[in-house]
Amino acid sequence: MGAITVLRPLALGMATGMRSQLGLAALAVAMSRGGKKKGKKGRGFSSMVQGQVLSSPLVRKSLVATAATELVADKLPSTPSRLNRGPLLARLALGGLAGGLLGWSDDRGFGRAVAGAALGAAGAGLGAYGGYHLRAALDQRTDLPDRYWALAEDLTAVSLAAFAVAVTDDADTEPVVAAVHEREPVFAG
Repeated sequence: MGAITVLRPLALGMATGMRSQLGLAALAVAMSRGGKKKGKKGRGFSSMVQGQVLSSPLVRKSLVATAATELVADKLPSTPSRLNRGPLLARLALGGLAGGLLGWSDDRGFGRAVAGAALGAAGAGLGAYGGYHLRAALDQRTDLPDRYWALAEDLTAVSLAAFAVAVTDDADTEPVVAAVHEREPVFAG
C-alpha cells in the first residue's frame, strides 16, 4: 500500500471526525461527477454503490444538505460536544463507512475496503479529538472568538475531504510504471 492509498481514507476519516456528515457528502459529490472512472463500467457491489447509491441525485443532495446543516449547527452553543459517547461513536462509524467506501470504489478488492474502513475510523478519531482540542487551545490562547476557529476547522475539514476524493491511488504507481516503460531506475539521480 502506497502513501496516497493510506492518506486518502485517513484524510476522509479526519474530515468526518471534524464534521460527521462531510466524508459521505464528499464521496457522493465526487462519485456523481464520475470521478476518475468516468466512462469505465464497473461490476458488482462497487458499481452499485457508485452508480446507484452515492451518485443518486437524491442521496447526494441529502448528504450535502446534512453536511451544510452541520457546518451551521456546529457554531450553536446548544450543540453537544463531539466527544460525548453518541456523537463520537457516530463519527467513528461514519468515518469507517466513508473510508471503506473509498477503498471499495477503487475496485481493488475487499481487503482494500477493510483497510479503508479501519483508516477512516482511525482518522475520524484523530479528527474528532484533534479538532476539538486544537480548537479549544486556540480559543483559550488567543483573543479571537471561537467562531473564527470553528470556521478554520470547517475549512480544514473541507480541504481534507476534497483531497481524499480528488487524488487517485494511481499517483503511487505512476513513477514506477513510467520508469518501467522507459527502462530507467525509479530513483535516478
